[in-house]
Amino acid sequence: MAKLLGKLDSGEIDRLMAQAIIEGKFRIITDASASVPLDPASPPDHVGGYRENAAAPKTSTQEGFVMPATAQAFWQGVWDELLGIGKIVVQPLPNLTPKQLESLDKYGFLLVRIPAIIEEQYPSSFVKPAWGRHPNIQSIERFPLVGDWIVVETIAKPHYDDPNGYPDDRLMATLMRSSRFNTSHDDLTGGLLAKIAKITGFPKKGTRLPTVEEWNFIGNLFNWLRENRGMNLPDLGSTRSWEWCQNTLDSDYRLIVGYSENGGLADVHDAWRGARYGDISFRVLAVL
Repeated sequence: MAKLLGKLDSGEIDRLMAQAIIEGKFRIITDASASVPLDPASPPDHVGGYRENAAAPKTSTQEGFVMPATAQAFWQGVWDELLGIGKIVVQPLPNLTPKQLESLDKYGFLLVRIPAIIEEQYPSSFVKPAWGRHPNIQSIERFPLVGDWIVVETIAKPHYDDPNGYPDDRLMATLMRSSRFNTSHDDLTGGLLAKIAKITGFPKKGTRLPTVEEWNFIGNLFNWLRENRGMNLPDLGSTRSWEWCQNTLDSDYRLIVGYSENGGLADVHDAWRGARYGDISFRVLAVL
């Protein structure tokens, strides 16, 4: 093997390794430079982890991961079941780089094909955003779902007063940050999201906060996948904390979502973009 690799340039090695990962022949080890064969008996790393379970179908694992090689077929099946056969045609997944593949595992990102639908077309079981509860609804920036391949963090959202914070938060550890709370919207858009894009390898322009529409839809989707596919995904609306979203309210306020006592997945509030609050944190989404 060493002699063979010695005859290949680094780009060719990266290409071969990426193909092996996609085909499920290797599992990425995120704390070392080597890869080892998959161990079906190994326990899951964390929610959303890229570790295959031999007892689970290759399209998704009990840990809550969708395999890149079968992502298109997996999501086609989901949308056929939820929205009706043929209503959504899932396009092929863009090619992922070795660094992006590693980030799926290391930081617990889920591959999702978001459908281009409006709220009136949502599955009947989905909880919609409670826009009407907001006193300044006419001033809220709205974003329809446009049908993108995205990756989104699957880390569980804690109560704001939970001393343990976000569990096994590898992304913050890499950034050398002790918490996601007490982070302003301006902190995120002013440089933190760009750092995350560099760390993960996801597109810089596409690495951002979710919109309210995306956050709400993804939260509903997590619940459905947990209940109907047995995937280990969190209930984003079940805890006393908010997460920042991309949507603006006038010039100085941004929308926050998800506080359980205010409606959970339906909750839509706002906060000053420059303030650091102890009960507002964030979740990262990247458009591929």
